[in-house]
Amino acid sequence: MEYAIKEAVPKVGLEFEKGKELYHVKLSDNLQPGSTISCKCRVAENQKKLELYKIELNQVRHLVADMSCLDKSLDLRLMLCTKRIITTLTDDEVDSIRSLVSSATLDPEVKGGLRWRLGKESSGDRYTVVGVWHINAKIYRGSSIRLKIRDADRFDFLSSSGEVTCEVTLKMTSIVSNLLVSFFVVVDSVICLCR
Repeated sequence: MEYAIKEAVPKVGLEFEKGKELYHVKLSDNLQPGSTISCKCRVAENQKKLELYKIELNQVRHLVADMSCLDKSLDLRLMLCTKRIITTLTDDEVDSIRSLVSSATLDPEVKGGLRWRLGKESSGDRYTVVGVWHINAKIYRGSSIRLKIRDADRFDFLSSSGEVTCEVTLKMTSIVSNLLVSFFVVVDSVICLCR
């Protein structure tokens, strides 16, 4: 991790953009059993409570390639994924999720950094907490790439297991925008051929 900050960041020409502390609360929805809702939260200033700011469906992974560097005790994962921000929730659904998230207690002694009072990790018969993540991240940005270095503390309620990891994520922002431009050029060409 230190190598990435001290050596790689200056060599690639990245500049520190911001640091942030986030909590991700993973919810299962009993009406959509195959999906997981990811609630991104931050700590409200001077309140020691969580503040919900984004609700997304969990990422869809289109490609995952895992590589191990045995001589360096490193693992590398290359992943192509997409995510969707949920915009079709009713006010009652958002209020139910917000109430469930805000009922969490910040506790640095437990995995994931959050806990709920006994029996309060669900909202009615609809939403249930299935996992929590506490993330401290530093973000560096260049003209075409973004580097995120984060410490993640996770807890999975379904398996009652937790993990603490150090992760480096490289987002190639210009590649994504170039792919989108190419995609729309192809779509326009196909539409013209069909006319």
